[in-house]
Amino acid sequence: MRIHRRSLSESDQRTASERLSQQLLTLPGILNAKRVGAYFANDGEIDPLPALEVLIGRGRKGYLPVLFASRRPRLQFAEYFVDEPLKRGKYGIPVPFHDRRKLLNPVGLDWLFMPLVAFDEGGNRLGMGGGFYDASLASRSHRTQWRRPVLIGLAHEFQKVDALNVDSWDVPLDGILTDKTFRPINRAAGAP
Repeated sequence: MRIHRRSLSESDQRTASERLSQQLLTLPGILNAKRVGAYFANDGEIDPLPALEVLIGRGRKGYLPVLFASRRPRLQFAEYFVDEPLKRGKYGIPVPFHDRRKLLNPVGLDWLFMPLVAFDEGGNRLGMGGGFYDASLASRSHRTQWRRPVLIGLAHEFQKVDALNVDSWDVPLDGILTDKTFRPINRAAGAP
């Protein structure tokens, strides 16, 4: 899947991102969100930044992940300002300049758009293998009522597979959005 993603031309990537953005901006409840997290596309991932920038232009706050490697990897989120430069973070992925004291835990976001290497119809996701998202969102799995953030996986449609194995620590998604369609998975109770 990663090789296939990376083999897309810039034009194909741009077209996929535009289609994704059109759908993302019409997701039920997205316009009520105050804090939206996404990611800086890397390794051929479908790009959510055009949609995030539209949401920021409409008064929402946008956030990008900052990776912290430790015994238990974790993510925190730095506010993204469209006109401000980014710096190179872990693995060379750009991140906003930030004050560590002002970073946001993922549960402080209303919506979080996550990259996928592969997904299946059941909403199972395969990430890059670092465990950053699952470790950072583990507390969300223990909640039985209102769960935040709403988790939406983003991928190219060709990244769909028949079935993926699920581990006990895998955090389930609320939906998967591709350049072709939106697949709701688990409706988050009380989603923002």
